[in-house]
Amino acid sequence: MEFRVLGPLEVWSSDGRVAIGGRQPAKVLAALLLDAGRLVTVDSLIGAAWDGAAPATAKHQVHKVVADLRRRLPGAIETDGAGYRVHPAEFDADRFAALAAAGTTDDLAAALALWRGPALADVDSRVVRAGAAVLDEHRFTAVERLADLRLAAGDAGAAVAGLTAAVRENPLRETLSVRLMIALDRSGRRADALTLFARARTLLADELGVDPGPELAEAHRRLLLAENRPPAARHQISTPQRRAAATTLPHDVPDFRGRAADLDRLRAAPGAVVITAIDGMAGVGKTALAVHAAHRLAGDYPDGQLFCDLHAHTPGGRPLEPETALELLLRMVGVRPDDIPDGLAARTARWRAELAGRRVLVVLDNAASARQVRPLLPGTPGCRAIVTSRRRLGVVDGATVLSLDVLPPTDALTLFATIVGRDRVHADPLAARRVVDRCGYLPLAIRVAGARLVHRPMWTVADLSRRLERERLGELSVDDRGVGPAFALSAACLDAPRHRLFRLLGHHPGADFDVASAAALAGLPPSRAEPLLESLVDLHMLTQPAAGRYSFHDLLREYARTLASGASGEVARARDRLHDYYLAAATAATASIAAVDGDLDAALGWLDAERPALVALAGTVPDWRLAQVLRVYFEHRGHFADWLRTHEHALRYADPAGAVLLRLGLGTRDMWMGRFTEGMDQFRTVLATASDPGARAAALTSLGMLAHLAHRDAEAAGYLRRALTIDHDLSRVTALCLNNLGLTEGRLGRSSSALEYHERALAMARGAGSTAAERGILLGIGETSLRIGAPAEAPFRLARDLARAGRFRMQEALALDGIAHATGDRSAWRAALTIFAELGAPQAALVRSHLDDPGTPHCDLCRSGRAGA
Repeated sequence: MEFRVLGPLEVWSSDGRVAIGGRQPAKVLAALLLDAGRLVTVDSLIGAAWDGAAPATAKHQVHKVVADLRRRLPGAIETDGAGYRVHPAEFDADRFAALAAAGTTDDLAAALALWRGPALADVDSRVVRAGAAVLDEHRFTAVERLADLRLAAGDAGAAVAGLTAAVRENPLRETLSVRLMIALDRSGRRADALTLFARARTLLADELGVDPGPELAEAHRRLLLAENRPPAARHQISTPQRRAAATTLPHDVPDFRGRAADLDRLRAAPGAVVITAIDGMAGVGKTALAVHAAHRLAGDYPDGQLFCDLHAHTPGGRPLEPETALELLLRMVGVRPDDIPDGLAARTARWRAELAGRRVLVVLDNAASARQVRPLLPGTPGCRAIVTSRRRLGVVDGATVLSLDVLPPTDALTLFATIVGRDRVHADPLAARRVVDRCGYLPLAIRVAGARLVHRPMWTVADLSRRLERERLGELSVDDRGVGPAFALSAACLDAPRHRLFRLLGHHPGADFDVASAAALAGLPPSRAEPLLESLVDLHMLTQPAAGRYSFHDLLREYARTLASGASGEVARARDRLHDYYLAAATAATASIAAVDGDLDAALGWLDAERPALVALAGTVPDWRLAQVLRVYFEHRGHFADWLRTHEHALRYADPAGAVLLRLGLGTRDMWMGRFTEGMDQFRTVLATASDPGARAAALTSLGMLAHLAHRDAEAAGYLRRALTIDHDLSRVTALCLNNLGLTEGRLGRSSSALEYHERALAMARGAGSTAAERGILLGIGETSLRIGAPAEAPFRLARDLARAGRFRMQEALALDGIAHATGDRSAWRAALTIFAELGAPQAALVRSHLDDPGTPHCDLCRSGRAGA
């Protein structure tokens, strides 16, 4: 099956074009294809489908759209945790990227021939348009590269043909107009070139309110110079003759791939001194980009292209002092050793004097600091400096900062295919995608992995993928080259406090973390931990996915763990500190969920952010308390899988009192999930083992509710009346017991006693200030009212409002189901179904039956005669 995004969205099979199914499916599929091979969350798909104006049922609708797309596109879309990913067997964007990366005239022409118009031109979504704009940018970059090759080969006519349509489509892109002016001039059409400039100047003024940029203005100036010379002296646009250039650039990487947008930023230079500081983590490709860009820019700097390694991260070396670096640079531009002055200030002055009036490009690679770089920068217009560093160098005045991230998946796959051969990748594209994913899309890792495969012809891509699944750092390092050694050079530059924090953070269980938990792990006050974390971000040892939160690249996390491998005691103490912090913080946060005056949004926000770490700790540490504390949160948010995993683990380490609390929690989870037999087993175990009267009363109350749910109301009444005989001080438990007895009495047809029990329960819950109990009792009043023919809508609506205010999704869904039964409002059932489906609750199936077959009673509430049609 072939997917096409280079123009209107299309899917083709061997039987012809496949119908996608409408506007919303097109938006969802386009969003998946723009990030082909990677997880796209449901929230991202909602953003693409509704552009920020999503309905309440958006998640449900997205699931339905994906299900329909799967039927139309079998095998293309897979579920992955919180979202989906698409694996196109044939994809025009991948084909374009591979051809464009090859870079020959024929390959670029073939790449551009794949385009049928602007990317995803028929998909009306701001989110999708933003992603499509990146593809369009790659297209126009390829147009320019092809034009450059044709002009260099003397084929100006072909260049004109290719550029004319591109300028018509994108008239504000000055770099296209510059090339078309040159091509027209070399084709003997200077007047047309001047007309093109006039049109571009007018358009820039009208549309953007700006004058032509320096490159376009310079092309116009050279046209005018040529026009005003005598006929015999006229020539096409050319670069003035310069003195012989000094060139010390390393060779360009022949298989350089991707970074089109970054290269465009480097190429778009104003007329004054240009300084670009490229920073990024080890192995991300800073030097490769700088050298590749320098080779492409060499024609603009005919007086020299210089490369100086400043040795910030060189095995066995020390960073060059600025004075030493200046000596090297001065010798590169022809200054004799005897004429190089002593002292930093004198050498800086001589360096800048040598560059005055010249157009020189200087690549300052592997910089340690802004202090090291500042004296080496050119000081006059016409020169350019590209600086690379693992440290952020934004403090260099006037510098444009280019922070490199890992490669996009498509570029990463293209690089891998270039190294190992397209045939091997095409033989198993899914394994190839797994390889670049396990490489973290880091160029150095991809190069090392590719090299291993090239030197082992008997391996398949799948073999390499399996080896990377088992152990990554070892597979991605060979001798002193590779990911591990590169990271080691970065770590060697850390002082003791940063090194200690870095290696301990490798054992933080969260996908990301905040200052407080990092401080707890390291045993530091937050005021001390935060500047250390920020400095690690500046050094690209950590990333910052959101303000106040920090994370690792996967490979750096793995490397950090290896640094602490010989310090098990230190790591154990750190994890104990982190557990103690999370236990105290989670206790405070979960208390806010039930508190009337608690900051619920703040508590749930913190718990949601820290959930991966909390679940990981509660599911691994030899302690039961954190799991028990989190029970309230899991129930509130409907995280039933986390609830089961943490509580079953915690039971192994619980004392008798703790085991009682955990079993009460597990039984409640079984109740929510419709596992009545399993839940009753848990509560009976509590009755057999608990000495605490409150726990026994709670177990009997829950047994009564489970028996009622199983339609065994006489048995339920027995449990509940036993619970009421137990003397304890848990008014909330008593209120719920009375409510459950009211439900049982209602089903047994005892109307007056049922409502009396509910009223007593409600008064007790409100007197105790238990909003959580009040919500459940209102649901019970609504259910009993339906059974006995009393008005039921009001208690269900009040329960719904309280559940929404308390952010309790399960109770909100139950209230909506009750409203639908009381009023026949099918929209309430649809809203309930959305929540139940999101939570994976079994009630979803029954609600779906009500919606699919409204004329048939599907439950005893329907048969009460009060439900709507």
